[in-house]
Amino acid sequence: MKRLINLPLFVSLVAGTFATLAAEDKPNTGPFTAPQDAELYKSARRHFTLYPLLNEVKSRKEFSSVEVGGRLFRTSYQLPPDYEPFNLLNNYKNRIQELGGEVIFECSNESCGNPEKVKRFIKPLHTTGDDDPHILTARFSFENKEVYTSIYCYKWARAVNLQLDIIEVTPEPLDLVQIGESYLSTGVQAIEVEDLANKDVKGSKDHPMVTRLPGAFIDEYSQFDFGQTKVVTAITDGKVQARELEGRITDIAYQLPRSYSEYEVNANYRAALGKLGFVSLFECNGKQQCGPKMKIYYAIDPLINNGRDESQFYSLYKLNRPEGNVYAMTYILGYSGGLWTNLRIIEESTLKDDRLVIDLEGLTDKMTQTGHVALDGLLFEFDKDVMLPEAAEVVMTVATYLKQHPKQSFYVVGHTDDQGKQGYNQQLSEKRAQAVITELTKNHGIPAPQLTAAGVGEYSPVANNMTDEGKKQNRRVELVLRSDKK
Repeated sequence: MKRLINLPLFVSLVAGTFATLAAEDKPNTGPFTAPQDAELYKSARRHFTLYPLLNEVKSRKEFSSVEVGGRLFRTSYQLPPDYEPFNLLNNYKNRIQELGGEVIFECSNESCGNPEKVKRFIKPLHTTGDDDPHILTARFSFENKEVYTSIYCYKWARAVNLQLDIIEVTPEPLDLVQIGESYLSTGVQAIEVEDLANKDVKGSKDHPMVTRLPGAFIDEYSQFDFGQTKVVTAITDGKVQARELEGRITDIAYQLPRSYSEYEVNANYRAALGKLGFVSLFECNGKQQCGPKMKIYYAIDPLINNGRDESQFYSLYKLNRPEGNVYAMTYILGYSGGLWTNLRIIEESTLKDDRLVIDLEGLTDKMTQTGHVALDGLLFEFDKDVMLPEAAEVVMTVATYLKQHPKQSFYVVGHTDDQGKQGYNQQLSEKRAQAVITELTKNHGIPAPQLTAAGVGEYSPVANNMTDEGKKQNRRVELVLRSDKK
């Protein structure tokens, strides 16, 4: 025999207007305590999202809803199978009326439409079963807040499932992303090394124009003074159209707290870039507009790919400026257990092909005059002791000079600017000096005793570290004649 529950005892009211969260992992169930015999299955929350509140069943497969924006608290319960969904809903309806709430919509069984379609619309946290559905939505208006609730109850062989959603209406927060307007008044600046955040991947940093959302950390990062990358410019008839851009490229993958919704993250980037003067060139969201996520992945090779097709938010923005156009791409992707954003900034510029300024004659003259020479064009990968391919010509020039002066010995001395910790700069300068010696001895036949590696870090600048150009000059490798072994 099915159990009928005493209405006054089954669902009780929380003292005061609403329950507050005692801890991060405790659910917010609004004005209601947990029903008798109920076991908590799962809970979830969002800082801000748009919730589709069911307000009409048009047919067995078609529903009407109104979007409510605010903080969302979702709680899923399981009860023994001898409870009846209609009795559970009657308990909640009774309590809503006691609070002075307004019932917006209710349905039961066939009047709710196709049970499977109902479940897909509401997306409960517990997805087993869909028989005997009962739905109730209501609105509360208090002096200090407006609240909506959606209650969905259904059963299966082993249990009765209850989904309780509470939406606290609040304005959409659009001040999470900060901007640096002064950055736009200057041209492209050299890459600087900054201190790393605790959870950021080594060598990474925020772009000066747009900071991260609170709680985010950098999962992947790359930056090039000049390179090529692709961005999506349109999706037509399911085909992704991509365009190749070149210039300074900053590619950052942020991992964010799952309490953010994809919508909120996208809206904040749109608002922040809009303040800087960026205009939208193209955007899409969800599988219907963006298509399967793998199509975007193969088209532009984003740093993130972990998430659902339906969670995608892609946007491309452009800023026109005299110093060169700037493009900003945001790609947001997530699922129930994680959320990521790929921010890609492309600052259009032309390739600098005049970096190799050292030649054999100039090196010889400089060494004769001063006893040391800075090896201009001997460039390294960002924050590493790995030489870039364009450094090969400089190494060849140095090797030729050393072979012409086999009886002389030299120091190979590494230098850095004053950014970062002193101990780290010292170690990096030594590694870069040793990398040059290894290349000269291993691949160019220079005798190892002719060269000695040394690193002085930031302690011997040749220019002012207060300017970007000065820092660039201080990041160098020098060849120094040893007076004790002439």
